[in-house]
Amino acid sequence: MHGYSTDSNERRIVPLLLALVAIALAWATSKFLAAAHVSFPWWADAPSSMAFYGTLYALFDRYLWRNSLARKLGLVRIPNLTGRWGGYLITSFDGHAKRHDLMMDIFQSWTQIIVYLTTPTSMSRSCAAVIQVDDPEGAALVYQYQSQPLADAMRTMHMHYGTAMLRISNGGCLAGDYYTGRDRRTFGRICCKRVSRCRLGRGGNRKILRKSGCSKDREEKPHPLQNQPPKGALPSFRKGGGAKPGACLCSEDCVSSK
Repeated sequence: MHGYSTDSNERRIVPLLLALVAIALAWATSKFLAAAHVSFPWWADAPSSMAFYGTLYALFDRYLWRNSLARKLGLVRIPNLTGRWGGYLITSFDGHAKRHDLMMDIFQSWTQIIVYLTTPTSMSRSCAAVIQVDDPEGAALVYQYQSQPLADAMRTMHMHYGTAMLRISNGGCLAGDYYTGRDRRTFGRICCKRVSRCRLGRGGNRKILRKSGCSKDREEKPHPLQNQPPKGALPSFRKGGGAKPGACLCSEDCVSSK
């Protein structure tokens, strides 16, 4: 995984709070050990405030930031996007003529993230990302990616870089635009909905999602690439002043079909 930036001020406040808790725990531990007449050998020492801080920070970065209590207290505003997302994209390569199914796997901690996006012809992974939470139109995920064509892709398709700007809705949708570099010169729209909330595997390895995955995902949700994309008119993304902050930007048939 790689780091990501955010406009939320929680990364300045939370480390300070964790440091205060670590100091309090170190003080309480020293008092308890003194009262219990416990001594350590010369090559060991009682847990220090730095040891407590490192442990608390690691726990918060990996687990505690997801807790609903941390969000109710206002300590965390960064949305949790971890899971598998299924949907489609439309591209200028074919004149926005049809929808191409996609599957997106997101692994995220409080400070790191990686986004994998798979289509029938290519696979991409993020290399830099930003999560915006103070945008009046709602939270957004902006990331740069590197795309690699699969073995059965067209000969004209090759490795390229691109950028995606996706709006995060309260209804569990990711929708927005993407564009590629000057070599491909294509652009389009992405619409997907979360189909499972598989947790982050050890080390952020994508293989864990593939091998163990989520039983709910395997039993209730078919693989997005196994279905043909819905036919019909192009999606009517809600844009501009007509969209409420946090509203789903996907077309209704995308939301109802996933």
